[in-house]
Amino acid sequence: MQMIGQPTIIGLYGEPTVVLHGDTLCTLDVQYQRYRARVSDPAWQRKMLSRPAWFRRGVARALRTASRLRNRKGDRPETDVAADAVLELFRHTGARRMIHGHTHKPDRHHYCVDGRQSERIVLGDWYEQGSMATAWSDGSMTLSSIGSAARV
Repeated sequence: MQMIGQPTIIGLYGEPTVVLHGDTLCTLDVQYQRYRARVSDPAWQRKMLSRPAWFRRGVARALRTASRLRNRKGDRPETDVAADAVLELFRHTGARRMIHGHTHKPDRHHYCVDGRQSERIVLGDWYEQGSMATAWSDGSMTLSSIGSAARV
């Protein structure tokens, strides 16, 4: 397995598809974007990796707890993707399909970007509703819930 850059454009059955974690699309969530910038900083990462494993595990537990507490308030618009960020990424990459996670709201969204039909597929979180995007040989996509017959 190899970590890929974000975003990455892949050819999926002849269709340019942009694949990314999805957190960079949540531009209205200023607090999260500050956190993301901090933990993505190579100097911060080097410092954390120089700490003992027990310390890093404790920091990870504290961050997960803080995240759960922050997100238990339910749907807050600022924690979802910003439409302008989605449109900008479609324009910048030229892709007509996007696949991401992060928001944990499995669904398929359709856009018209500069006169071209585009689709954004959001994968589930794997804790409560695992999901996967399946491509067929004709290039069509299906978003399936793992372990159930439900399809979106």
